[in-house]
Amino acid sequence: MPFGHLVLSISVGLAVPVVDLSSTPATIATCFAPENDCAAFAIRAIDRARHEILVGAYNLTTGSGIVEALLGAKGRGVDVRLVADRTAPCQRNSGIDPLARAGIPIWIDHAARIAHVKTMVIDSSVTLMGSYNWTAGAARNSEDLNLVASPVVGAAYAAHWHERLAISSPFNRREDWCRMASGAAEQSATEETRR
Repeated sequence: MPFGHLVLSISVGLAVPVVDLSSTPATIATCFAPENDCAAFAIRAIDRARHEILVGAYNLTTGSGIVEALLGAKGRGVDVRLVADRTAPCQRNSGIDPLARAGIPIWIDHAARIAHVKTMVIDSSVTLMGSYNWTAGAARNSEDLNLVASPVVGAAYAAHWHERLAISSPFNRREDWCRMASGAAEQSATEETRR
């Protein structure tokens, strides 16, 4: 197989305060970079989406095929929405601009110090999660990406996505946001120097 593939039917009993997963079976597939093509792993899941993809992104760039797959999903009529870290629009090769131009709603999570999530909830029942960023560079790092097929896990991650959405700001223009983010970073650096 082209990626590390582990399929388990398990009962998960984790100390999760939001959801009791003790009697819910899940199917899990896993991918490890740089040994395997985790971007292709994610793209296959995106390409199977029928209704909705809720994306949480610390970083999102063009070049890996992931942004392009999200654009393809939008073109098929899938409701794609994104909550991103405040630095995501300002990164080199940011995928935010092409997604915004395609009409994909984007919000910036400015409430957290770092919006470090790397998740996608697909059709409420499949969740991609792990350390893998939605970037071309992630393929060269030691990273993991897990696909969990479980409506209960999907509901928990979708609920968290909606919680972050509720305290995020709509993204309109890169220039406005990156100027604000740059100013905040400069102010933070100045305060750190004074300490």
